[in-house]
Amino acid sequence: MSEEYTDKQINSMILHLRLNDIAEMYYLENEDNSDRNFFDYRTQTYITRQQVIALALETKWESK
Repeated sequence: MSEEYTDKQINSMILHLRLNDIAEMYYLENEDNSDRNFFDYRTQTYITRQQVIALALETKWESK
């Protein structure tokens, strides 16, 4: 069973990834494909919310 994360937690994950020099991603309004709402400027790729969560958890993000 996967845990549901709030927008506040997702923002915390994005900040964790930036501060730890892992990714430089931002939320985008994407009407064409609503599943890929994040863009990582380092890799120049669109990613999903689930990919943001997975990367944050792999890099030891902790909810505070």
